[in-house]
Amino acid sequence: MKFELVDRQGYIPDLNYGDQGKELSCFIPNDYKWEQVSFENGEGEARIEGHTWHFFFTQEGIGIQLIDGIVTAKEADLFLHLVKEHIFGEKTQEVQIFIAGVTPK
Repeated sequence: MKFELVDRQGYIPDLNYGDQGKELSCFIPNDYKWEQVSFENGEGEARIEGHTWHFFFTQEGIGIQLIDGIVTAKEADLFLHLVKEHIFGEKTQEVQIFIAGVTPK
């Protein structure tokens, strides 16, 4: 499942990538235990509490995709809200969370 964090004004904050091997710390809330799987050109994958998530940029904002593992809608919602707050700060009224994907034919 793929999600997007999109600011209504088109704002994407400058991200401060972590040290080598932890660059994705700019996307991942501090309360989670995680390990970085890959990182290239500002995006990559991290294993977070038994699930693999891909963090990347879209035309409208920031993309987050569950690559491996199963989460409930409630778990995904909580995780996405914490990521949103981590990236955009506590005043995230203008940032919306969307489920993104291609509609099957």
